[in-house]
Amino acid sequence: MLDFTLGMSGLIWGIVTIVAGIVVLAFPRILNYLIGIYMIISGILWLLGGAWIPGILSLAVGIIVMIFPTVLNYLLAAYLILVGLWYIFMGGALVLGIIALAVGIIILIVPSIVNILFGLYLVAIGVIALGNYFGWFTLMK
Repeated sequence: MLDFTLGMSGLIWGIVTIVAGIVVLAFPRILNYLIGIYMIISGILWLLGGAWIPGILSLAVGIIVMIFPTVLNYLLAAYLILVGLWYIFMGGALVLGIIALAVGIIILIVPSIVNILFGLYLVAIGVIALGNYFGWFTLMK
């Protein structure tokens, strides 16, 4: 089960995710590399939190996006759909799963809005991670 409240990983992951979302929204021209770097950092934090499947998936997507930035839209959409399913069925985080699935499906349908939608997605899940860490609500347990 996903638990980012162990140690500082929930706090760090939340902050990294919010900052990444803001940077993606502010600098859409370097989107591919920003998302690649975010995915690699996120993968490391997933692995530190004990979530092997999304950790390895995030690392792989991050590396592929850094090497082949032209496949970003569809690769990111597939990633979000897979992570959304993982949240729902393995991570015990229904709300996060639904958000990830919805964003992934929308990116598949309208890939031209990937920077805005993914930036907003990152900010939203970062706020949820911080809220979970500080005990405002428990969506990730």
